[in-house]
Amino acid sequence: MRNRQLMTALLVAMCSIAVAQNEQDAYRYSQDAVYGTARNMALSGSMGAFGADFSTLSTNPASIGLYKRSEFTFTPFVGATKVRSLYNGTSSSARRYKFLLGNIGIVRAFTLNGGSKWKAFQLATGYNQLADYNTFSVVGGQNLAFGANSYTNFFDFLAPQGNGKDWTTLGLGNTLFDTAWYHWLIDTIPGDPTKYKSNVSDSFNQRQTMLTKGSKGEYLFSGGANYDDKLFFGATLAIPFFDYTQSRVYSEGANNSYDSLIFTDEFRSRGTGINLKLGLIYQPVAFMRVGVGFHTPTYYGKVKDTYEQVLTLINVEGADSNDYEFDYSLGNFNYTLVTPYKVTANIAFLFRHFGFVNIDYEMVDYKTMGLSSNVDNFDNSSYFYDFAQENINIDNYYRPTHTIRVGAEFVVNPISFRLGYSYMSNPYTPLSDKDGSRHTFSGGIGFKTKCFFMDFAYIYRLSQDKNVFYNVAQIAPYKTKMVNQNFVLTFGWKMGRLGS
Repeated sequence: MRNRQLMTALLVAMCSIAVAQNEQDAYRYSQDAVYGTARNMALSGSMGAFGADFSTLSTNPASIGLYKRSEFTFTPFVGATKVRSLYNGTSSSARRYKFLLGNIGIVRAFTLNGGSKWKAFQLATGYNQLADYNTFSVVGGQNLAFGANSYTNFFDFLAPQGNGKDWTTLGLGNTLFDTAWYHWLIDTIPGDPTKYKSNVSDSFNQRQTMLTKGSKGEYLFSGGANYDDKLFFGATLAIPFFDYTQSRVYSEGANNSYDSLIFTDEFRSRGTGINLKLGLIYQPVAFMRVGVGFHTPTYYGKVKDTYEQVLTLINVEGADSNDYEFDYSLGNFNYTLVTPYKVTANIAFLFRHFGFVNIDYEMVDYKTMGLSSNVDNFDNSSYFYDFAQENINIDNYYRPTHTIRVGAEFVVNPISFRLGYSYMSNPYTPLSDKDGSRHTFSGGIGFKTKCFFMDFAYIYRLSQDKNVFYNVAQIAPYKTKMVNQNFVLTFGWKMGRLGS
């Protein structure tokens, strides 16, 4: 029984790291990247003012007003992700490949006759992908904290939970913390019988493997209009949704006290929301268009998280048996998420039949993210959490980002050549000591006939991050650099008469 309590103590401590909904979850589900059609991805998402591409219904929906013919598009692609990690001087790398759907959608264009300045109106529905969560990473290294003789381990996290309890009052196994104390995994700090530290001081390797799966996309319903071939209006009612799964295995070992600790946890999060996007494009002269767009915050009324964990401790010194395995499910937890609003501005320079250059700007204020909860079901009991600290952290650690996207297309009928670049500024404040800026490089080629077109794109995305195995001040963070590559192919069909 005492050993089962030890397992519970360790598991509860690890769960407090692994399962808490926090500001990092809010940020993950608030981010969008460059996806959709191959043409859009080849231009790094820079099509906001040029328009007439299904992907732009998720950025500046006014681009729907530029459609003169109906169109159907379908975009499969292969994503390849490489994650390189660095922890205490030890480097590791891992790769993952995934087949995904970038877009599928149909636009119907209806021309208007009778001499009216209202030239056409359009309706569209379909799906655009917004984010890809498929990664695999390996992190490992020696457990140094601040030098060759200073080590950190999991019990450094557990020990402070007993602060304030005099060791003479411990029940020797009657409480979770007491059980860890009973097996000499925790000890008092000399001179203070109410403060505790880890009793494990060995040098050993820590290792973590993490597999993440899932994606974020949105179903959309769009409408637009063309006024005098100068003003183009559009609106999109979007239903975004995400499905994210994280499977993690963390291990560490020691030469005394215990041989090794292995913790496995799986976390899944699912949510469906709603937002509205509005856009306007104006063409003052034949060679230029300018556009603006606004996205309301996305409201996810019910995000559902589920958790499962397995903890194995091998050869605990002084224990009744050598090895223990403890399975635990924390059940479900439901909460509400509100993601930031967005503002976009676009300009395109048109060179008749020879191509175009488009520049997009986007501002997203991540300080406006928010988490909240009502009385929900958590591990089959009534549970309420107000997210007060997480929302304070959002305000302290996040800031608005500014994204610039540039795309150029050169046409030699029936072939088009495309290049793009995108840069997103760091979403983190200096308090977080992290750099989440992101660079995207892309290119592609297209082939078009009167009724059919096919586009290919290659996209290279570079980002970096910083994290910890568990939350103690002594542990060094590990750094990751992620390279995401996409190989994209779009098939499209035009419907209706030319010029109609």
